[in-house]
Amino acid sequence: MPHSENQREYKLAANEIVTGVLLPKGADVWKTAIYEVRERQALDWPLAAAAVALRLDGQTVREARIVLGHVAPIPWRAPEAEHALAAHPINAETAAKAGEAAVHGAHPLSGNKYKVQLARVAVKRAILAAGRA
Repeated sequence: MPHSENQREYKLAANEIVTGVLLPKGADVWKTAIYEVRERQALDWPLAAAAVALRLDGQTVREARIVLGHVAPIPWRAPEAEHALAAHPINAETAAKAGEAAVHGAHPLSGNKYKVQLARVAVKRAILAAGRA
C-alpha cells in the first residue's frame, strides 16, 4: 500500500544530518509544560514527572493531554485527569482535582508508594505552569 507524504519514512545516508523540521502552524494553540520531581537538581533521574498540553479558550480548558513519567514502566497517560480539566478554568483548585484524578486507582508497589503523592503534585504544578505559558 503506498504511503502518503506524511507517512513516509526517511533514511539518512552516511554524512547526512537533519538540520531542521518545519511544522505547519495550526489554528489551535496548545500550551504545554513539564514538571519533574527530583531528589537533587542536577544530573539526577526524576522520581516522578508530568507532561501537560492544554488547548484553552481564554483560561478555560477546551482539551487536555496529561502523561505521567517515571511512575510506571512506560509513560502513563491520565485520561481521568484530562476529563477533570475539561470545561474548567485553570486555577489551583482545578489543578489539584486533576492531580487527584491522575492517581485515582493507582496500584503502587511496596517500595514506591511515595510516587503517588509526587505524581499528584507534578500534575498540579505542570497544569498551573501550562496555564501561565
